[in-house]
Amino acid sequence: MTNTLPNTNAAATLAAIIARGQAAYVESLPDYARGPVADVEPTQCNLTLSDERQRELCLTCPLAECLDITSPRCPIRIEQRRLWRNRR
Repeated sequence: MTNTLPNTNAAATLAAIIARGQAAYVESLPDYARGPVADVEPTQCNLTLSDERQRELCLTCPLAECLDITSPRCPIRIEQRRLWRNRR
């Protein structure tokens, strides 16, 4: 004979197991990692080149068509990434 009624107790048991596992995990963390995480906005690389340098890069662009500065293949973006790496 099989029981066809839904077992609502199984969900509560599973939730208790998960809660105990989470508590054990938090206890295993070092003190600095246990507290709430501060809302830190991700910083984005915001390097600007001089107008003269941007003009120079645009005029010597090896691409057949302008892909816009939002494209990672744009020489201006490549130069900005190079400067960012050098500053780090």
